[in-house]
Amino acid sequence: MQPVLNQLGWQAFPDATAWDALPAHLRPATSRGRLVQFVVPPADDGAGYEVRIAEHGLVATRQDNWHDAFNALCWLAWPASKAALNALHLRELSLQTGKQRSRQRDLATLFDESGLVLACADPLLKAALMAHDWQTLFVARAADWGRLVEPFVLGHALLEKGLAPFVGIVAKVMVVEVAPDWFTQPVADKLRQLDRHIAEQLTHGEQPRREAMWPLPVLGIPGWWPLQDAAFYADQSHFRPRRPAVHPR
Repeated sequence: MQPVLNQLGWQAFPDATAWDALPAHLRPATSRGRLVQFVVPPADDGAGYEVRIAEHGLVATRQDNWHDAFNALCWLAWPASKAALNALHLRELSLQTGKQRSRQRDLATLFDESGLVLACADPLLKAALMAHDWQTLFVARAADWGRLVEPFVLGHALLEKGLAPFVGIVAKVMVVEVAPDWFTQPVADKLRQLDRHIAEQLTHGEQPRREAMWPLPVLGIPGWWPLQDAAFYADQSHFRPRRPAVHPR
């Protein structure tokens, strides 16, 4: 997100004029090649939110609304991933026979709202995440954050919660395995590579699955909360152990 904000150089909350004046190199496109525009939500025209994006490139963006502003900024920071998520919604809508949303659409929305991409170069750290071994992930291996593992927020609702953070924020994580020297690159380069990878997975690879989107207590990430002492990490109401698997008899 920061590379995009640096390029925009905004000093005030963006209004319709600011969204209209986006530089061409930052303006994203949908999977169908429609240039994206961030517009005041139109009167009900019979088209749904995702359909309007896919067919016309129009992303409904309410004025003076943090949630929608973060969504628009995520389109700028994660253009390929956001386009892939929109395309996934359209594919699912084409298969829908009634008004009931599919499980795939619900999971895509969950990742779109609360997603965090975790670049990881150490399988032991990934294993700690999967096992809910928070002591290893956050405490014993704290020095490896930024060196062997690094988080990148994709979810716009997750960003909105950061305006007034509270203990209990949980992200849904997709892990991208990288080489140890990957972390030496500029942030903008890392973000572009992760964006392409996630988009490829959403389009041709692994679709969103609840068991592949690992929960992560966001404020446990080293440096993301001012009071990260032993008592903080010992709070199992926030740092919950993994539930034992239930095997059918």
